[in-house]
Amino acid sequence: MGISGNGDELQRLVKNGYDSMWIHPGQVNKAVVYEKMARLPTIEKELAPAKRIVNIQEVGAAFTKYLYEGEITDSCVKMAEKLSDSLVACISEDPTCIKEITGLAHHDLYTYLHSIRVSAYATAIAIKVGITDQAHLRLIALGGVFHDVGKSAVPLNVINKQGPLLETEWTIMRNHPTAGLERTKDSLLHHITREIIIHHHERLNGSGYPHGLEKNSILPEVQIATMADIFDALTSSRSYQNKRTRYEALDFIKHRLLRSDVGVDVYKGLIECLAG
Repeated sequence: MGISGNGDELQRLVKNGYDSMWIHPGQVNKAVVYEKMARLPTIEKELAPAKRIVNIQEVGAAFTKYLYEGEITDSCVKMAEKLSDSLVACISEDPTCIKEITGLAHHDLYTYLHSIRVSAYATAIAIKVGITDQAHLRLIALGGVFHDVGKSAVPLNVINKQGPLLETEWTIMRNHPTAGLERTKDSLLHHITREIIIHHHERLNGSGYPHGLEKNSILPEVQIATMADIFDALTSSRSYQNKRTRYEALDFIKHRLLRSDVGVDVYKGLIECLAG
């Protein structure tokens, strides 16, 4: 069967049981992505928020794995928007569901789980600091989903290395925000989402990367995503560190990063999320 390569058409065929079809050679990569998107687990919208957010985390991890393996198509962006809308709806319905997010995972899966957890934490923080517009929240959630997509260009032996990175390895790692922006340049992502991708490693005192921006040059939405990124990293099991408890992570941020790396308002927002 020959088809045009339209994403919706491909997804319908996959869901209706077609196991073979003719694809134009120039559309093969996109067709592979469309097929994978169609085979993702379903987000169970009827679940209570505490269980639904765990389901979203599982779907998000599977999606992120596919995202890292192939090109970013319109189908990928649409799926990311569905995930983001589901997170926004779930957390808006019951902010305490954020407590069900867990950092427990084998380190090889960390990168895939991390992005959807950052999206969830960022959404929850945004709500606590006063952002209520659903479209605005979606942009922040999307930023979380895509923020580390540039790590697809970083070798796994660098990402999962036990012990300190060499300077050459740090150079590769620090390039992932730029690589992420490059990977998404042909998509229709909003400016806010793109800012999260490129600047989530900037710090208020100008010590971050890739541009060394200071507080007044970093969007509030980026500062929210940065807080979510740091917190999830601290509370997750990694190849080179044991996970901290939430209390230990908050204490570390308070005494080591507050005001220099992250702002007081987003820190308070995080505490309110976890306190329920």
